[in-house]
Formats: sequence, C-alpha cells, structure tokens
Amino acid sequence: MERGKRIQAINGEIPLPEAIIQHIQSFLDGKQAAKTSVLSKSWYNAWLTRPNVDLDERHFPIIDSKSLIPDEFLIFAKKTMERYRNFNLKIESFRLWLRSTRPGPIALAYELILGALKMDVSCIDLEFDPPNMNFVLPDQVLEFQNLIRLSVSGCKIDPPVGGKVNCLRLKSLTLSTVRIGDDLVWDIISSCPLIENLVLSICESVVEVTKLISARRVTKMLTLKTPSIEFDKRNVGSVVDAPIKVSEFYKLKRLLLERVTIDNFFFRDFSHKFPCLEDLSIQYCYGYKGIQISSRSIKCISMGQTRMLRGKFDVPNIRKFSFSGSTIPSLSFTTASSDWESDISISCSRYHLGVPWFLELKKFLTKLSQSKISLNLWFLLEKRIDCMGDNQGLHMPTVENLILSMNSLSAVCSALLDGLFWSFRPKVVTLSWFPRSLNEPNNNLIELLCKKLIQQESGSSCSQNLSVLDLRGLEEVNVEIREDSRSEWRPLPWKALLDASTSPEKKKKVRFLLKWVAST
Repeated sequence: MERGKRIQAINGEIPLPEAIIQHIQSFLDGKQAAKTSVLSKSWYNAWLTRPNVDLDERHFPIIDSKSLIPDEFLIFAKKTMERYRNFNLKIESFRLWLRSTRPGPIALAYELILGALKMDVSCIDLEFDPPNMNFVLPDQVLEFQNLIRLSVSGCKIDPPVGGKVNCLRLKSLTLSTVRIGDDLVWDIISSCPLIENLVLSICESVVEVTKLISARRVTKMLTLKTPSIEFDKRNVGSVVDAPIKVSEFYKLKRLLLERVTIDNFFFRDFSHKFPCLEDLSIQYCYGYKGIQISSRSIKCISMGQTRMLRGKFDVPNIRKFSFSGSTIPSLSFTTASSDWESDISISCSRYHLGVPWFLELKKFLTKLSQSKISLNLWFLLEKRIDCMGDNQGLHMPTVENLILSMNSLSAVCSALLDGLFWSFRPKVVTLSWFPRSLNEPNNNLIELLCKKLIQQESGSSCSQNLSVLDLRGLEEVNVEIREDSRSEWRPLPWKALLDASTSPEKKKKVRFLLKWVAST
C-alpha cells in the first residue's frame, strides 16, 4: 500500500487477506469457527474454504434409525466435503468426531476419511464414541505418505492388506482406546522414523511394548501406563500387572510412569537408557523396593504414592525433588546440586505414633537438608502420640514451610507439636482455619500452637497442660492470614486466633512466621 493512502472499508469492513482470516479461524474449533462466518462476507468465504475441516457430531441433534427428522450432521458433512472437492481444494487437517450409535456410522466414516485423503490432508484426528471395534481404520491411512499427525480413538486398526506402513513423514501418533496388535505397533514405529510424539493409551491386544528401542526420536513427554505409552491421564483407575520392558530412548526428555509394575532392573544403566532425560515422574507404581539412579541430565524427580523403601540418587544437576506417600523412605542424594528444592507430602494414619516415627522423619529431612524443604503433613487417625526425649545431639534440619492438616483426636495436638518441633525447625507453619465445628482438631491445633508461641515470646513458663516445645533459638513470631489463593497475606493479631467469637465464616489460611537464631 502506498504511504499515506487510507484503507477503504467495504460495507463498513476493513478487509483482511483470506489467509490471515483462515489463520485466525485455525485456532478455533469447528463450532467457534462457524460463528465467525456471520462477521462479514469475507469471513464467510474464508470459512467455506478454510484448510482445517472439523466435523463434530456433538454440535448436532442426536438421531436414531427411527428418527423422522433430517440427519443434519450427515447433510452438513457431505456438503462440506463436496464443496472442497468441487473447488479442488487441499486441506491441512481433518477432524471427525462420530457417534457410533448413529445409523450407518461405518460407511459414513469411510466416506469422509477417504475423501480427506484425496484432498492431500496432513493431519487426521478420528474419534468414535462410544468405541466401536467393528470399524476398522481404512488401510489407505497407514499407507498415506503425506500424514504428519494421526490420532485415532475408539476403533480397530488392522495391518494394511499390502502389509506395508508407509507414513514416512509422520511426527505425531496417538492411539487411544483402540484394538491393535503389538506387531503392528512395532511396524508403525519402525516405519515412521520422524516420530516425536507417541501416544498409546488403553490399547487392547497390546500386552507389552518390548521393541521400542528404535523410538529414539521421541522428544516430548512420554507416559508409560497400562503398560502402554501415552501423554494424558485419562482412565487413571486402570491397573495392569504386566511389567514395563522399555529399552533406550536417546532423545527422551520427560518420562512419567503411572500405575505400572517396575522391577529393579529398570533403573540399571539409567543414564545409558535415558541420556537426555530431565524430568522423571513415578506415580502409583509397584513391583520394586528401591531406586538407584545416576544421571547428569535429570533436573526434576517426582515420586507419588509409591512403595519405595529406599532410594539413592546421584544427580548433580537436580533442581526439584517431590515425594508423596504414607511411609517415610530412606533416601540418599550423594552429589546433589547446591540450589534445589524438595517438596514432601506425607499422610499418616497410625493409631499410635511413637518416637521411632519422629526420629525417622528427622533423619529423612536431614538427608534433604541441602535443599529448600517444603513439608506437608496430614495426620488422620492418631489416638496416641508419645512424648519426645532429648535430641541427643542430632542435627536439627530446617524446613522452609510446614503445612499441617489434622483430623485426629484433639487430645494428641500437644504431643504432636512437641514431636514435630523436636524433629526439625520450621521457618513457616501454615494451617487451614475453619469455621467453628467444621474441623475442630485443626482449629484446636492452631489455638494450641498460638498459646505455646505466645508463652515462648513472653518468656513465661508453660502450664502443666502445655508440654514444652523445643523452641530454643526462636527469636520472633508473626502471624498472617489469607482469605483465598488469590488474595495477599496480611498481618493478624494473636488475639483473633484465641478468641472463639472470631471464628471465620469460611475456610482461611493462617501462617506463623518463625525467626530462629542462626545456628553456629
């Protein structure tokens, strides 16, 4: 456009190139993109010929074989494909969501998919709901060389009649809730050397994936589950006993193992199997009692609800370690970096909590003392907690933030606080403050901690009902409150916590800021 020349509006519209309009529409789903067609004639024309075809039956009325109303989805889908065919248009992506309970779903799906292939489509997303194993993916799909992304859900996949998978450009493969043989999975992976994203989720007939040694170009997050490979966390309730047998993934950066059996051999030669792995997550897994990992590439380790009893980590570049469970493991970080965080969450539901448990907690936190520790403790059923003895000169680890939750008997609150302050020194203690009678144990814990800290600040001696906390070295205490996660922390007077009449109307967060004398 010449400098200084004004843009002329057509019917009140500033025209945009069709390519720009279609690029904007590509970020919208089919229903949203269709709504843009009413903006103007140019938007309507762009929508008619956009390279992203989205046929989603959920946006149309449900019909059955006895229905007398017109099949609006069938009419729309066929008219859409006919329009592209008549104008000899190519499409980039084709998405089809189809109800398998509709009349003639198999014939319609075949017609639409084959039509998309003739238009040189590069990305196909197909989903049957509910899954229909009578529908077999057309052979032409796995023989189509132009495919870059293929996502199939809710059907059956058989080997091509010619026996050859030929998707040489395929970079992303998602197979979810499909019936497919293990050999075909291997054929697809070995025939598609450019695959970066691999998803196998809830795939029947896939007993074990043993030949993935060649999938060395997988670079995105990899999840092993049931025992398959997938990215998402759908159907997290499934548990399969077959052990994982995975070999080398030379380019893999993130690995998540969830609800699968792992034997101790899996962790052998870990750095050789996963030389580029940065993020390791093990959730709800079993079959192993210990972990020994040596890796210079790993930066994040997350372990949730595992039965690990011991772990040894040689991870010089670690940035964050997370653990959640009901037992305290024995850990060793031999070459951890000097700047890392540990996020620990432990739920305890013992009727009797004795000195050995607190001693185990102290030793566990001491192993993590090179890191900045955040500790979340949840006490559920405790009816008796033994009083602590002398520290016996043991190291006193520091916890950056202690988050406490309690549903045990209120009578054990005092002994619980004694045990925790005997085990470590928290810089911050965070608790939830509930409306009156909603969570009495938690509120009693706040009140008791408040009284003990006030006595420590004032220097008065504790009464017989308040056992003595190990608060030696405590210099200063402040209290803050927060209404919700979006609000700011603000100062709170001590009296508000001790006055029953100030019970909150809804749950709030209270934290005690503790300043300790620096240890020499």
